[in-house]
Order: sequence, then structure tokens, then C-alpha cells
Amino acid sequence: MTKSLTGQEFSLYSLLFLKFGSKQFGLDSVRWYFSKQTLKKLIFNLVKSGWLKRAGRGVYACIAPREAVSALFEPKVEKTLQESKLSYCFTKASAAEVWSNETYIQRSWEYSPFFVKVLRKELGKWKQFLDSREVKFFVKKPSNTIGEFVVLVPVASMKIDFHDRKPVEALQETIAFCEANKDSFEYVLAYLSNKYKKKTSASKEMLIKAREAL
Repeated sequence: MTKSLTGQEFSLYSLLFLKFGSKQFGLDSVRWYFSKQTLKKLIFNLVKSGWLKRAGRGVYACIAPREAVSALFEPKVEKTLQESKLSYCFTKASAAEVWSNETYIQRSWEYSPFFVKVLRKELGKWKQFLDSREVKFFVKKPSNTIGEFVVLVPVASMKIDFHDRKPVEALQETIAFCEANKDSFEYVLAYLSNKYKKKTSASKEMLIKAREAL
């Protein structure tokens, strides 16, 4: 998994790519730019972050910029959540995705929020866990960011249902959220009404349109 670079790491990667492209190189080829200790640390970080690859003892090659940058946006949040061993369930727009069987998707590769209910008493553990996995997260409301991230919604208690093997808040809670945000979620309301035989305020026209997805 590619990771973001510090300014100094990116400068070294840029220099290496401009100088060598995809060709292999040894540390002796660049040693004069940095002290030995600094260079070894930067090279180690670039390999660990997925921007360089080892081609032999003391020999490296640059990962192509397009490949490295694309890998920054590889999905990992859902798998990371599953590995947390902490209680959680999808809520808000993320719950709408789950209950609508992803006929509604509020995420894109460049902006991919996951809204997740967690127990308030475990909030500190969540922060520590997500930090350790280098997953971007916010509490209650997201801020300016790109790519995947988690929005933690702390609650005193929660009821967890499962749909398609995913932990999610109760269907009625998701319907209530969609009703409160009908301008953006009327299609979801129509889908939920058709799929689960629930009464919603979705218009007749939207109900007809949503049936096409069933």
C-alpha cells in the first residue's frame, strides 16, 4: 500500500526518478546528495511507503509515479474496520449504501467517507487503532481531505444489524436519516420502500424508477 511522503522524501524520489527513471541504481549513485545516515533513512522510508522497490542488495528502482499515486487511493478502510475487534456499525449515508445493496453510492475514489457508529467509551481505542493503521479519520464531521476516510459517530449504545454480512444500524434508523435528508436520498427511500415494503415519503415517480434496480 502506497503512503504519502514528507517533503524531503518526495524531493529525493523526484530526483531519483528524473535521474534514473525505471532503471536500477545503487546507493553510490546518489550518496553525494545526502549524508549516509540521512540517505539510508530516506531510502528505507521510500521503500516502506511503496515509492521505491528493492532490486537487490543495495540496488533499487523507482515505482512509476502513476502507479505509486494510483495506489494511494486503493480501498482499505472496510478491511481495516473488520480487523479492529471493536464494536461498530455503518450509519448515515454509509448505512444507506448498505441497505440499498449499493444501488446508491455516495463515495468516489477521490472522496470516500465511511460514516461509522462507535461506542463513546471506545472512542480513544478507535483513534489509536486508526492512527496505527494510518487511516484518516474525523469525529462527527469530516474536514477537507481526499481519498478514503472514516467519520466516527460516538454513541452511548447502539443496536447492530447485519446486512450482506456488514454491521449496520437498524433499517428504520436509516430510513429516518434519509427522510431528514430527502433532497439527497429520495431515490434511496424509494428503493427501501420497494425492497423492504416500508412506507416512505418517496414520490410515485421515484418509486417506479427505483423498481428498475430490483
